[in-house]
Amino acid sequence: MVNIKDGILPYLEWELLDEPITIAQVEDRTELPTGKKKTIVNRDDEYNLLATLSFKNNPREATWRQSSKTVGGVSKGFDIHGSSDFANYTIESCLIGHTTIHGILGEGQESLDTATLIFKGLKIRYKNEKEGTRFAQWYVNGPRDHVFSRGTERKLTRHFSRDHFLSKEKKIVSVERSLESNDLSTDFLWVKTGELQFLITKVPKGIGPEWSTNICIEYRKDWGGLPEVKDRARIEELCSFVFGRQLLPVGYTIYDDDENIVECYANDPWGRTARTFCSQPDYPPIRIDISASGKAENIICQLLPKYLELQGPLSLKEALWNMWISREMPIGSNLPILAAALESVLNGWFKYKTSQSKGVYLEKEVFVTLLKDEIENIRRKLEENFKGEGSTEDSKAEKIINNILRAYQFGTMERYRIFFKEINLPIDSSEWEAIKARHKFVHGETQFDKADWISVLQKVNTFETLLNRVLLRLLGYSGDYIDRSRIPWSNKVLN
Repeated sequence: MVNIKDGILPYLEWELLDEPITIAQVEDRTELPTGKKKTIVNRDDEYNLLATLSFKNNPREATWRQSSKTVGGVSKGFDIHGSSDFANYTIESCLIGHTTIHGILGEGQESLDTATLIFKGLKIRYKNEKEGTRFAQWYVNGPRDHVFSRGTERKLTRHFSRDHFLSKEKKIVSVERSLESNDLSTDFLWVKTGELQFLITKVPKGIGPEWSTNICIEYRKDWGGLPEVKDRARIEELCSFVFGRQLLPVGYTIYDDDENIVECYANDPWGRTARTFCSQPDYPPIRIDISASGKAENIICQLLPKYLELQGPLSLKEALWNMWISREMPIGSNLPILAAALESVLNGWFKYKTSQSKGVYLEKEVFVTLLKDEIENIRRKLEENFKGEGSTEDSKAEKIINNILRAYQFGTMERYRIFFKEINLPIDSSEWEAIKARHKFVHGETQFDKADWISVLQKVNTFETLLNRVLLRLLGYSGDYIDRSRIPWSNKVLN
């Protein structure tokens, strides 16, 4: 890859830390040693960020001047700033890790001490006065090749020139030659919904980590504008859901009209074990493989507007995050996490404007008003029964009253039943069994040496299929989905 230190776009693109970056001029601050310093930023084999601060030992400086530490507290870290002739750098939210101090050497000798940095991200702002008009967000853990349905033709032309001196004729002859290589690949999706348009592009092989399908989601100012951070995150979430694997952002690049780089950013992929994450198979809710060419693009276009509308009110982000986390957990113990995913949606639904029941048999105020006299009568009888057993706050009588005062709300299973009814989603017996199975793992009632793990695995697949069905229903989808509750997996119609 061509070095981007001068802010010029290479002919093949990927995020800025495909190669190590050296920040030769690091500004002083109280948490760092005085004097000249430099920092080298790189990535490890899991594509996590690494940074090493090198500095000349200062014999007058006995200790690092770090921020105070409080037992049980969490430090927010500090920013390290640096610069070069062409860019300004910010290493965000740093903490000092392992430090190697060589001590004072003999006369005329210098020591080069080092410290590792733990940090959130690296931002590079090039000294480019133009505004950004193109935004490229980079991801590892992208979908497999068969998802992409549109083609890109790439042409690379190389021009050679050489001068020859002809001694007899005493003149110089110039020989020129051009070589052109063409490549046609199916590697992108084009999403257009309302005024918003963007590309989802597969990064060519050989760029970025080889153990991942690396992709870019590209936005342009003349395609409806550059979305805000929250909207880019929602697009990322919806695309992850459709692809059946969580896209892991590792940075972004902003370009101007002339394709010069304005700003770059690099961050860790989520989870710290991206290589393992990327080795997992795709589990899309809808068949989008080669037999359904173009399906992924159509589905994203169809579902995105509704997802942007409902993501916040119905906690869809939290539901998807819990689903991704459940896939990293052992079978069985992930059932409560899948239940948390679905229940986050239930909680949002019963607070949302379209819910008829709002999750209650009747409003709390009505319930309390209707039973006020009866509740006070019950309280007096209970207090008389438990007289002398403790303060009002800790009394058994008050705890029983509190349970009675919650009776206007649906119980757990009733919440599920009413929710499915309100969104018009029929549930079969195997799905109810999967919902009930989470109870034993939540309350520690499962004996692992006696559990039927084949049955548990089937319930996990059933619950995840149910979660997919719920999300598809809420997003207005009514076509085929993949039913993983039974083997072999088959297509079913959501309606």
